[in-house]
Amino acid sequence: MEVSRDEKDIPAWLSDDFFLQVVREFTHDPNVRLCHGCKLRPGTKPGEHFASVMYRTTIHYRCHQGKESSVDVIMKIKPYQEGLKKDVLKESDLFLREMRIYRDVLPEMKRRLEEIGETFSYPRLIYAAEKPHTILILEDVSAKGWKTGGYITSLEEIVPAIKAIAKFHAASVVMEQDDPTFAGQHRCDVADKFAALDGMLKKSFKDLLDFMRSNSGEFAHLMRPVQALQGKLLPNLIESYRPSSDCLNVLVHGDFHSKNLLHQYTADERLHDTMLIDFQISSWTTPVVDLYYLLDTIVDQSVKEQYRDAMIHLYYEEFRRLLQQLGWLGRVTSLQDLHIELLRKGAIELFHYVALYPYRFVDRSKIDFEGLLSGRGSNPAASSPVYRRVMREVLTRFLHQGVMEG
Repeated sequence: MEVSRDEKDIPAWLSDDFFLQVVREFTHDPNVRLCHGCKLRPGTKPGEHFASVMYRTTIHYRCHQGKESSVDVIMKIKPYQEGLKKDVLKESDLFLREMRIYRDVLPEMKRRLEEIGETFSYPRLIYAAEKPHTILILEDVSAKGWKTGGYITSLEEIVPAIKAIAKFHAASVVMEQDDPTFAGQHRCDVADKFAALDGMLKKSFKDLLDFMRSNSGEFAHLMRPVQALQGKLLPNLIESYRPSSDCLNVLVHGDFHSKNLLHQYTADERLHDTMLIDFQISSWTTPVVDLYYLLDTIVDQSVKEQYRDAMIHLYYEEFRRLLQQLGWLGRVTSLQDLHIELLRKGAIELFHYVALYPYRFVDRSKIDFEGLLSGRGSNPAASSPVYRRVMREVLTRFLHQGVMEG
């Protein structure tokens, strides 16, 4: 399997002694012994992650009663090799944020949801430490049939993902109702985190404007608005990520895209269940952060164009139903207010199309994420007629909706 560059050299401290410590903490048994050495392998394919160095292994161990057991694990390590990854994440709290989600938040969500007859799946937390090395170890659920997938191509198969994010949101609302400190614990100042996007956005605008000039007949009415937008999109994006004053805020996943979902499939390969993974930028804010990820980064463009309003309606009905069953005592945002919130925070969708949409037209394993963030590379969609049509239509919609005005 092709591997990410930073996963080729396994750090020496990921040793059998380390995994013995891990399994003793996990089992709460100081007498556990390893049956044999742990063989590490790359955690993901190139292009599937940026903020971690990842490995997988199986830990075979024997408890003091003599019974042999095993656990499949996947490790997420804070980048330690010199380069942009390490520089961007050096002062970041992303790992601590995700540890807290897996340790405290997801188990409580699961408890509350199961009390009302709902299921809620996530990988078990096996081990977490900040020092001497920042590492998060989770159960590797791939052996249980959970798999990553590509863009979803039907309304039917997006329903499990919609239900999963509605459960996550609704459970967080009632947890905040019972613990007024919950929102504060999960607040996130996105301004410094988005500062790393400046080079990427400048290059994205240059590529987009060059593309528009080469197709000037179709984009003439959009040139001046897009040029005027260049200096405004990043501050508008930061503002759009702030909590809402007009609708219920929730704990958002924050990076709710196709590679942060695991699916289970039926015998005839139809998707029937979805779980969320990777909560490093989860924060307390407006739900439309995740809804725009749903619309822009999980489904095929044709599904969005045909079922955009239907997907929002499905989410809303599920979210409202769950809130009522979970014992929410406050006012529920209306569907109309949710649509207004989507429009008000339209800079998020605009960013997705300007900076991320071109990369739908290239093999993800070939994407240089460090180059992308630093503003290197070329527009991979420049020769696509689909890209030309979609960008003409969505930019015209943004213009007519006032989203470009900021």
